[in-house]
Amino acid sequence: MKAKIRKILEECIEAGIVQGYAKAHKHADNPTELNIKSWIELSIWYEIDEKFTFEDPYRQALDRMVAFNEEHGLYEDDT
Repeated sequence: MKAKIRKILEECIEAGIVQGYAKAHKHADNPTELNIKSWIELSIWYEIDEKFTFEDPYRQALDRMVAFNEEHGLYEDDT
């Protein structure tokens, strides 16, 4: 059996856009464009991370991105 990776990625991206947009507006009445984009990007990566296992270099890059967003108040784990 082989997974349809493109289909899985499309689902992750679509879900990430919807969730990221909603989270940006949940945490600010008028979020900036940068804030919206950051929430969307983070949400997409979160969805991808839930579906795939990354090798060490990719895992480290994802961890750094999450840490950066947490440090700048762009991410709260409220799931």
